[in-house]
This record gives sequence, structure tokens and C-alpha cells, in this order.
Amino acid sequence: MATVWEWLEFLFREIGFGTLLVFTLVFLLVLFSISIPHTDIPGPFALPLVGNLPLLFHMGKRRQKGYFRLQKKYGNVFRLFLGRRMLIILCGRKNIHDAFVRHGMQTSNRPDWLFDHQSKIKHGNLEPGIVLSNGHIWRKNRKFAVQTMRDFGMGKKSLDEVITDEARELCADIAAYKGKPIEKIKDLLSVSVSNVIHSIVFGYRCPHDDPDLLTVIRAIDTLFKAPPIQLQILPKFIQNAMGSTFDARQKAKEDIGEYLEMQIKDHEKTFDRNSLRDLVDQYLAEIPWEKDIKEKILMMYQVVLECFAAGSDTTATTLEWAALYMITNPDVQEKCYKEIRKVVGLIRDVCYSDKSDLGFLEATVLEVQRLSNITVTTIPHSSSEDLIISGHVIPKDTMISPFVSSVHMDPELFPDPDEFRPERFYDEKTGNVINKDTILPFSLGPRICPGETLARTELFTMLGNLIQKFKLSKVSDDDRPSLESLSGIVSHPEPFRLRAEPRES
Repeated sequence: MATVWEWLEFLFREIGFGTLLVFTLVFLLVLFSISIPHTDIPGPFALPLVGNLPLLFHMGKRRQKGYFRLQKKYGNVFRLFLGRRMLIILCGRKNIHDAFVRHGMQTSNRPDWLFDHQSKIKHGNLEPGIVLSNGHIWRKNRKFAVQTMRDFGMGKKSLDEVITDEARELCADIAAYKGKPIEKIKDLLSVSVSNVIHSIVFGYRCPHDDPDLLTVIRAIDTLFKAPPIQLQILPKFIQNAMGSTFDARQKAKEDIGEYLEMQIKDHEKTFDRNSLRDLVDQYLAEIPWEKDIKEKILMMYQVVLECFAAGSDTTATTLEWAALYMITNPDVQEKCYKEIRKVVGLIRDVCYSDKSDLGFLEATVLEVQRLSNITVTTIPHSSSEDLIISGHVIPKDTMISPFVSSVHMDPELFPDPDEFRPERFYDEKTGNVINKDTILPFSLGPRICPGETLARTELFTMLGNLIQKFKLSKVSDDDRPSLESLSGIVSHPEPFRLRAEPRES
């Protein structure tokens, strides 16, 4: 019987390599054309087998610019192919609202295959958390996390007090520089922000130099600098060129798993079902006690990771952008400072309860969220039935993702959208915040971020205290910090440095 190599040798000899190559390409094109969903939704040409993955690879860390080019060419509803899987990108506030609010129940699922690529750690296969789960599991885990954050502080410090305390610690860390250049403000921000969620998840705060906490923070930063989840089906060597490397992410997951194992063991030693202290205790109360430590890790890992990540990296990155905008817009910073000095003074700390009297500071936070666009697109949703959006039929079981930046940078909503102008959200006559519902920093609809209230409180309180206590500036007049963003799971600024000079009290 002829071997494969003998057949190939025969084909090369009888019909030639060129003919065989053309035949193979035609065969692949036909195979691809009959295996992909057919749609009238416009989009770029998709290659056989790989679809538009090379285009997304070419965008690299400049995904926002690439999506704007596609929006300009194809309109406010366009499609991409991830291999043979179709992804619909929705642009503009009306289309996004139609899909995720008006049709919210039909678009609240996640594609099942997304979690399959995230579910393995050395302990085994994880159970779904909140972000990538569906149905009953999603509703249960989301309610569980929201209730834990809501009930935090009962019988002890309130969440607002914990955040204010961490803002004070952050300012102490910055004061230690004595006005000298700070090369990585994100490192300082991450520790304080992470300590807030650490108190909710594990029941206590850590010293800012705690090596275990710093390891977890670095691990989460590594995970958030990865390519978007939907692109993590690519070969490892391609992923490595688009963000943090595959091996680095695996190591990060292991570091988080080891920390969670340590926390579970410590919690079990002092567990009291009648006095639940934090999210881990809440979980231990739900999990059958006889399960071994590895099973408990697999059940808890994803929810703990998502709560920790949602309550740390995204907020710290937004504050990093805020610091960048303050040093590049000193007039805005000074206006915030004057408002704080008038309303709060310089003796006590800025608290979230001051928000109603610090309208310009709140407007500044909203403008930071608008212009930074830390989520260019969200994790894809999946349609549970056929939908019609802007005249286009989106078939059942199709991935859909909102291009959030298309709203935040819409010149009809925000004239001169590249300019940093908190006045977009501030009424000078009344001192009230306006238009806050025009932006989507936490998404919208059933899948809106469950940590929205926590994040808003942290952003307002920490930025307010930074401005109250320090004048943030460029290190020198020659510094030209870039305002371009680098896209990962969240978009972060290019490295910059700043100086924080203590204000005179």
C-alpha cells in the first residue's frame, strides 16, 4: 500500500507543485467559505482558516486605532472572523444600548468556548466565576460577590473608611519620595487599591511591602497585559508578541493559586460559621467541608481572581491615567485643588461623602474614564437568538462586543474628543455634575461591572487626596509623556515619570 509520501511524490511528478499549490488554496477557500457563517454585515476580507486574526495581530497594542479605522471604513456595525468564529463589533451609543439594554436578556451570555481556554491551572480544571460564566452559575456568583461587597464592614470599619485609610497610606508612600521623581506611580497605586479588595476578599490589609501581596499584584498585572481573551486561542508565539507571554501568564496563575491555597488554609483554622469575616469565609460556608484543598481552590479561584482583579488592576490603571492627565493639564489639577481647599480644607482627608460638594473633582474623574478608554472593547457576549441591530441581522450564537471607545470619542457627544475637558461633565452655574450617563466605563445592561460602586468610590477618594496633598508635575520641562494607550485586556499608558511635591498646609 502506497505511503503518504509516495502519493505526494506522485502528485508532484504528475501535476506539478504549482498546480498542486493552487488546487490546495482553492480547496481551502471553498472549505472556509462553507464553514463560516454567511452574513451581510460588512467587514475586512477574511483569510481561510485564520480569518482576521492576522489583522488583529498587526494592530498589536494599538487596537483602539485599528478599530477606529475599521469603523470609518465599514460603519457602526462590522464583523471580524476569529478563525471561523464571527465577532460583531458594535459602535455608537445607540447600537450598544440596543444590543445590551433593550436586548439585554438575549445578549447576556458569554461564548462557552472562552472559558475553556482559561480554565486550567496546575490544580486541575477551574469552575467558572462571574465574568465568563452563564445562566444560573453566573447569577449565583454575581449575587454572591455583590452581596459580599455590600455587607462588608458590618460590625467594623465601613468600606468608605477602609478606602480613605488606604488613600492616606498611599499619600504617605508618595510623601516618602520628598518631591523626587517617581518612575512607576502604578506600583504605588496598585498596592493601595489592592489592599482595599484584599480586605474584602481576605479580611485584612497588608503592609505595603508585604512580599506575598506584591507577588499577587505583579501576577494580576501580568494577566491584564495579556491579549484580549478572545485572542488567546492564537498560537503561543503569536500571543507573546501581543502582550505578556503565555508562560508568564501561566506562572502568574500559579502564583495566585498558591496565595489562595495559603489563605484557605489560614481561614479554615479560624473559621466560625456564625461570624463570617470576608469573601473566603462566605465561600467556605457554602462549600462542603469534606472537600480537599485542591477542590476548594478550583471552586474559589475564578471568583476570587475576578473580584481581586476587578477591584485592583482596572482601578489602579485608571488612577495611573489620572496622574498622567494631571501632569499634562496643570490648570485642571489646580481647579480641583481650589475646590477641595474650599470645601474640605487641608486638615482632614477627602472622603466619598464629600462627592456632592466636589462636583468638578467628580467631573474630572469622569473625564479621565472617558479619555483613557481602559476597556477598548469588552469581553464578547453571545446572542441567544437572532437579533436585528441597526438593520443588520445578527444570528443566534454569534459573538458581540461593544467598541466602547466609539462612544467615548464620538465628536457628536464630545466635541474635540481628544482634548481633556472635565467641563463636559460640569455645570459651572450650578456646580452639578451633568451627562455622566453618556459614558460606559463599566459597560451597561445585565453584564454591567459588579464592582462599579467600589471603583467609583476608590477613584474619587484617592484622586481627591492626591490632589489635596501634592502638586503633581512633570519631572522637567523637557519631559513629553505620551498620551497614547497600549491595549491589553485593559489599556494602559506608556511609561512616564512624575514629581509629587507636598503642598503647604
